[in-house]
Amino acid sequence: MAAVRADCKAKGLVLQGSDGDQDEIPIALTPWVVSREAARYLQTLFRGIRRTVNRVLAHYFEDPKLQEILPLRENELAWLKASCPEGIPRLQTIFERFDTNLGPEVQGQLSSFQIIEFNAVGVGCIYLMPAATEILQAHLLPRLKEKLPAEALTAPTDYRKLLCGELQAHAKAIDRPACRVALVERREATPGGVDEFTRMMPYFEAQGIPVKVGDPREIEHRDGELFLKESAVDVLYRDFQLEEVVSIKTHGGSVEGIEAAFSENRVVSTVFGEFDHKSLCELLTNPDFIRYFSPQELRAARRRIPWTRLIDERRTHDPAGREVDLLPYIREHRETLVLKPNRGYGGEGVVVGEAATAKEWDEALAGAIAKPKGWVVQEKVPIVKAPMIVLRGKGKLVREEQHVTLSVTATSRGVAFVGRCSPEPVVNISQGGGLVPVFLTR
Repeated sequence: MAAVRADCKAKGLVLQGSDGDQDEIPIALTPWVVSREAARYLQTLFRGIRRTVNRVLAHYFEDPKLQEILPLRENELAWLKASCPEGIPRLQTIFERFDTNLGPEVQGQLSSFQIIEFNAVGVGCIYLMPAATEILQAHLLPRLKEKLPAEALTAPTDYRKLLCGELQAHAKAIDRPACRVALVERREATPGGVDEFTRMMPYFEAQGIPVKVGDPREIEHRDGELFLKESAVDVLYRDFQLEEVVSIKTHGGSVEGIEAAFSENRVVSTVFGEFDHKSLCELLTNPDFIRYFSPQELRAARRRIPWTRLIDERRTHDPAGREVDLLPYIREHRETLVLKPNRGYGGEGVVVGEAATAKEWDEALAGAIAKPKGWVVQEKVPIVKAPMIVLRGKGKLVREEQHVTLSVTATSRGVAFVGRCSPEPVVNISQGGGLVPVFLTR
């Protein structure tokens, strides 16, 4: 796997490959400032949304319409039911990141911002964001304080601290005697990728939390206990999807340990994390599901969630509430829509209609139609553009206007942020985007 290090001499984040090659993650030297009041508002808002979603998802096994818009393959659904023999557990711990179109002027956008998508399995930047923040704290924050002596700028809650707190709370809630953690992801022999889990280990150990990193196939279940590399484990934090486990089992790999971990509710994010499909936004914007929500929740959904539909040959309501044939509607409204793989991540495959030609749009839609319920269409959310000073490798500064987004993780213990910027309209680190550190002020 590739290693990640914070290169403070160059004041940038560098990806060190196993072959000696290096790649960078740009860091913006124009950090964002969020008031503590705004942070508390976002914490309350997103925790409320998660409670609402969990309440609805509890009906998944009994409601065919929920299964239609949050589709699992037949073998995935069978696996999930087998892992929940007594029904979906009431205790659900989801460690997630809400991606929004908030930009630098957070306070001014609180009444109008929207949620672009949910990410509830394998939240990225848990290591990278604190590393970028530490770099700016060491090299830039002292100068900012000289210029703004009245402002008390502090770093937000460390992403790693939030995760540690959620894992400890989950272990306690399921009556585990300790909180020995396994950070689990598909770890193939082929080098590559940003190995955040390994880089997170020292932080866990400094908090007094025993931790191991491994692959789903390495989890063992013996005498009622879970083990990873011969070390006992109380809870797992996962960066793997259900479809990966099913694939391992289909090809003869061992998944008994993971099956036991889910059956005993010892995995974070728990089973509800599996429904972080892009089509989760349809659940919150389709009148077919109105019975699940209070009037207040419906108003909040209309305000915060962009119109989204799972792509299939069907009739549905358009953003104005009119009943339409979905496929012709998508063809005719290219400039206001975006196509996305329903269960993809990293910005892969996203087609912004405004940036595509009519031919490219038709070809992308044809590809989506060829994979029924594999893609969604979403009303285009306006992405803020802001002037940024971005630090690239070897201290090179680039001044340019970039698209920016803010992602938020909220728990009962605090709120953490991932600011991102990119010259491209699809803002994602894996697509060449950069990190924007976020600080709190009174």
